[in-house]
Amino acid sequence: MKRLVLALAIVAVAGSAFAAGILPNDMTGLWRFQNSADKLKATIGVDLTTSNAGNSAPFLGPWTMIGVPANAGLYADGGIVQERAWDYLTVNPSFSANGGGGYVNEYTVLIDYVATSDGWNSLFQTNWDGNTSDGDLWINGTNRAASTIGVGAVGYSAQTFDSSQWHRIVWSIDNGSFFRVYVDGNLFLDGAGQAVDGRWSLYPDRFNLFADNDWEDQWGLVGTVATWNRALTTSEISQMGGWLGGSATPTELLIIPEPTTISLLTMGLLGAAVWFWRRR
Repeated sequence: MKRLVLALAIVAVAGSAFAAGILPNDMTGLWRFQNSADKLKATIGVDLTTSNAGNSAPFLGPWTMIGVPANAGLYADGGIVQERAWDYLTVNPSFSANGGGGYVNEYTVLIDYVATSDGWNSLFQTNWDGNTSDGDLWINGTNRAASTIGVGAVGYSAQTFDSSQWHRIVWSIDNGSFFRVYVDGNLFLDGAGQAVDGRWSLYPDRFNLFADNDWEDQWGLVGTVATWNRALTTSEISQMGGWLGGSATPTELLIIPEPTTISLLTMGLLGAAVWFWRRR
């Protein structure tokens, strides 16, 4: 009987790893807006900066679990900040040039976000100086209950979502190949990439969240930001999940080396469970 209990416990641990979302551990930056004292402090990477010291008021928001397999609650907290129209956050993603050009052409950005007013909302902008040109990815929230996401050069999603509710939004860009946007792990937009070193290429040490040159960035709240110096795959991003089925909290996230590591580990654990069962 003891062996059976141990075997079931092993299977339960393996199952819990699959119940959580997965973050590839090669992220270059992670920001969680922990509290008022260090609201822009980096968990991984370089601290954020703001265009206005009065911007980014800290609040408590949805409880978010980010951790590692040995400690799923390692980075758990409910910190969020407000982003206001015209003000923006500047991110140093600790990138390096890639994709065959002199700038960063392959990268991924994740944000947990909710729009708190109707209108157009620029999510990010690639210029060195924020608000000096048009944004580079938008939520069309003129009707927040039926928002779309995209940009004129690529088009907007046919699917809609309620941007007045929290969502996990991820954009994965490979200039010359694709411009993809995901909402809660689901591919919403699959567009063609611009030219290498073109519009969506980045400086290695800078891009701006919520910047735009003509006030088309309505107020919102952001709870998590993460970056990768490569274009994550649809499979990788789908595992991150988000606010699923109207959940009050997002999918828990585990930072692990590779999804295959968990898969092989689980197979080994299941094999051990079978061995224990046969020897009962």
